Amino acid sequence: MNIPAPQTPQPSSSTDSPGVYTVGTLTYTKMGLVSLFAWLLWGDFCFQVMESLNPAIIHLKLRSLDAPNWAIALIMVTLPGILNMTICPWVSFKSDRHRGPLGRRIPFILYTLPFLTASLLLLGFSEQIGRALHGILPSSWGMSISAVTIICIGVFMVSFKFFDMFVNSVFWYLFNDVVPHNFLGRFMGLFRIVSSFESMLFGFFIFKYAESHMTEIYVGAALVYAIGMGLMCWKVKEGEYPPPPESEGGRTGLIAEVKVYMVECYSKPYFWNLFLCTAFWAIAGTLGVFNVFLQKSIGLDLAQIGMISGAVSFMNMMLTYPAGALGDRFHPLRVLLWVKVINLFFLPLGLIWLFFDFAPATAFYVSICITAVNLPFAVLTEAMMLPMYMRVLPLERYGQFCSANALVRSVATIAGGFVGGLFMDMMKHLYNGSDYAYRFIPLWSIFWSAIALFFLWRLYQDWKRLPQHD
Repeated sequence: MNIPAPQTPQPSSSTDSPGVYTVGTLTYTKMGLVSLFAWLLWGDFCFQVMESLNPAIIHLKLRSLDAPNWAIALIMVTLPGILNMTICPWVSFKSDRHRGPLGRRIPFILYTLPFLTASLLLLGFSEQIGRALHGILPSSWGMSISAVTIICIGVFMVSFKFFDMFVNSVFWYLFNDVVPHNFLGRFMGLFRIVSSFESMLFGFFIFKYAESHMTEIYVGAALVYAIGMGLMCWKVKEGEYPPPPESEGGRTGLIAEVKVYMVECYSKPYFWNLFLCTAFWAIAGTLGVFNVFLQKSIGLDLAQIGMISGAVSFMNMMLTYPAGALGDRFHPLRVLLWVKVINLFFLPLGLIWLFFDFAPATAFYVSICITAVNLPFAVLTEAMMLPMYMRVLPLERYGQFCSANALVRSVATIAGGFVGGLFMDMMKHLYNGSDYAYRFIPLWSIFWSAIALFFLWRLYQDWKRLPQHD
């Protein structure tokens, strides 16, 4: 098996003199570095405000409109998966090769900002727009207000995800271009803390109003994103880049490049073990869009659900640094394997709702206990994933293999979203439309997580056989 051994990245940044830091053609003083971190983290906060709305609120609105589960899965999982599989690789390719006065990453964020903001506003006013459109449609069409609104939400969601893919594709690359590499670890730690802080605020203070004040929440998020991200794009400067490559793999032409890409990425069992374990994890999580319905079926209200979500975000914030240190000490692949093995024994705790109907107050505390047991495994998994990719994939073609992994994961997400939606509809039918059907979500997750663990174990065995592994 001819697989390049993982290598230790050599940072392209250095300290030229005390208190001066460089990356590429960019140079920072200590105060300049503080300013850079502040604006990037502020941009992350605004980005997370925008991202936290979907699916947290939209699927509640779809449910209130009596949308079938297959339609919810189509709008929230399948269509975004298709866009992710097509738009993200193209945007990543074009961004790497773009050269302009604003850099190669910021233009993709800045120029899509008006369209992404408009999509958020349309989603916020989707119910009002659906009602207005219903009033002008011919009565012969026989469509209800709810059906028209569901269609509007679907169209607006596609618009939102289309422009969101531009930002999601390049926002993460920006850090590697503008942050001195000897500070990347600390910056990513702060990045996760800011993300968790935003999730905590959303869970504690906003989510309980998701059903009653959807329009106000979306308008507020749109303003925060437009102003905040606009300021970040203005304040953060990219450096100069070398000319983009004219060809890939020593060959020219789209067909030749695609052939090289396919052969290099998809002809080795080693890489397929990684692709398949992440794909099956993606399938295991496809029914996550219905988790709020599971929580409501056991008697929790939105305020309690928000409190649990906020507490999870707070603990996530506290555990991020220790989790990262554990991966640095014992290797992220080893840690991830043990985490997934142990976690598989605790996941069946979620099946308790199939056998017991607790009083709402008791269900709240039982739910807290189950969440507390599984939370450390979730934190460790999130902390290990990106470092694991960096350590097991060839350094010189890291982006190529990451995109190949994303393509396989997107296909799995599309299929899993469709089949998962049908599974939930089947269970709803078996239980005469009762929300009890959502209590089978943990069973779905356990089944696919076990398959993912099998391929993770195979990846670990292949990795140990590499000529050099660390």
